[in-house]
Amino acid sequence: MKAVLRRGLRTDSDESTGLTLDATRYEAMLDGKTLDLTPVEFRLLNTLASRAGRIFPRGELLDSLYADHRVVSDRTVDSHVKNLRRKLQKVRPTEDLVHSVYGVGYKLEV
Repeated sequence: MKAVLRRGLRTDSDESTGLTLDATRYEAMLDGKTLDLTPVEFRLLNTLASRAGRIFPRGELLDSLYADHRVVSDRTVDSHVKNLRRKLQKVRPTEDLVHSVYGVGYKLEV
């Protein structure tokens, strides 16, 4: 039981990418700067960062964003990605960290 609880308190940090995610606090930092993310944006970034470089289809991202499985358009993901990109570009204006893969989905390249 203690091991399971410790896993829940884990902070994912990768110094080589500059991205730090704290799932218990819903806090994200990029290059030491706090990103002001909504809970949905945080879950989106957390999902993409869980396997950076992997392409996530929209349907899979929707499942991770809305645990209650509410009915929303798959284009909703596009709106959240747009907002997430805007916030990431405030820290790294010359880089596009979230890439679209036409006809498939999105991936994070940090």
